[in-house]
Amino acid sequence: MSSPIPVRVTEARLAARTEAAEMGITRDQISDLVETFYGHVRSDDLLGPVFARAIPGDWGPHLETMKSFWSALVFHDGGYAGRPMPAHVKLKPQISPAHFERWVGLFDLTLDEIGATPAAKAAFLERANRIAASFQAHLFYDPYANA
Repeated sequence: MSSPIPVRVTEARLAARTEAAEMGITRDQISDLVETFYGHVRSDDLLGPVFARAIPGDWGPHLETMKSFWSALVFHDGGYAGRPMPAHVKLKPQISPAHFERWVGLFDLTLDEIGATPAAKAAFLERANRIAASFQAHLFYDPYANA
């Protein structure tokens, strides 16, 4: 007797792929999004120096990781199994909430530039905002600040 878990996983992946297709999201679009977005990040006055210190050499591996990350979020394909928080915790002395605001702003701009459909843009931005909020809560939340 087979387990129902693989069936549910398969159904979830199929549903995610169908939803992505309906929004016009493709793997090529995710690649374009990542490449264009990180081009903006690298040249940004606020974000560029932080990323340059964190990724001083070849950006290829980071870009491939980000493509896998966004594909996993959109397609539920299991292609990303990383742990992004430890890398960002190392950056805490160099970053502030303003960095995340700029990050989301550049992401929004990039979605317009690559011609994301309104539905795709909304879906990507919803995820980007959740990621930014989660990272900021982990990095900057002080439960005693207003006590």
